[in-house]
Amino acid sequence: MKRVLKFLILLLLFFLVACTSKNDNLETTNKIKSDSAANKETRSTAPTTDYVTLTYSEYAASDDSDAIKTQVLSYDSSTKKTEKIFQFDYTAQYPLAFYDKPNQLVYYTQRVGTDKEYGDQIFVRDLSKKKTSQLTENLFAVNYVIPSGDRLFFVANIKGEQAIRLGAIDLKTKKITLWSNDDTLVEAITLDHNTEKLYVSAYSLKQRNYSLAHQDGPVGQNNFKMPTYTVYETDFDLKEKKKLFSKNYWIRMLMNKKGHVIAFSDKEYNKGQVPSTVIDYNLKKGTSSESTWGTKRLQRGEANYSQDESKIYTLAIVNNQRGLFEYDVKKNKFTAIFKPKEGFINNMQVVKGSS
Repeated sequence: MKRVLKFLILLLLFFLVACTSKNDNLETTNKIKSDSAANKETRSTAPTTDYVTLTYSEYAASDDSDAIKTQVLSYDSSTKKTEKIFQFDYTAQYPLAFYDKPNQLVYYTQRVGTDKEYGDQIFVRDLSKKKTSQLTENLFAVNYVIPSGDRLFFVANIKGEQAIRLGAIDLKTKKITLWSNDDTLVEAITLDHNTEKLYVSAYSLKQRNYSLAHQDGPVGQNNFKMPTYTVYETDFDLKEKKKLFSKNYWIRMLMNKKGHVIAFSDKEYNKGQVPSTVIDYNLKKGTSSESTWGTKRLQRGEANYSQDESKIYTLAIVNNQRGLFEYDVKKNKFTAIFKPKEGFINNMQVVKGSS
């Protein structure tokens, strides 16, 4: 029974998301037409100041039988205020969203199809024109949605496939480009809009399946062998696949600051009480160093540095309350930004300002 439970828990970890194809960098044309909201000739990449976009779900009423609504919230670092931007029905397996403040667009996921044939698809809402367009039609589940200029990057699972892939939608042509191959399971990504580089934590589907199949051993002993996770660098065209480093750690979250990629990793899955190992990779020197994260655990939720690198915006549990926090790097201090008493935060992204 323990072995079955362990297997189910591991499968749940890998369930959410990706993009799949039989060939490296396969380019497929999205057949769905979108309105002018996704067709603007020029798009801003960075706002003036930092902000955090987060997705929050709660019941529409006190009765749990009522529908769950998902809100898109935005925290402005200059005003220290959090405001509600948009709301949509919770229909996706795990709804995600991203508020593109400079262009007044919201990208989000919703379920499309019947009870037997369905998948989570990416939509875009033009807040100024109050128009919504569907951008994808063949995804099953989605784990990341991040726009940058005329591209929308995502991590998702295509219907009928097992791989978890990084992909990009050209918002002008509506073409989709996929990165790597169908043996890829992408765990985490982070973008550098200034250098137009993406950093990807990924591992092998075949190796994961082998580890699951050969985890039997003495009763009470954990014999699961952690797959090799590799952090790669690729360009915004998704043509590059530069290997930075590999570890037999669960590299669960990536952040970036000038000249560095920061990887949060664990030796085992779901060991929240054990401090994470932080890998700091120097992009210029091609070297890395490891340290132990010595304060509150940063949860999976796409944490990242502020533009001036003095703060980290993150999801964490502080004083037994889960929420969005600002972590002062020098003072080792957490300041609460948003701590919902009801409902839950689905995801977040840090958008760095230009100044």
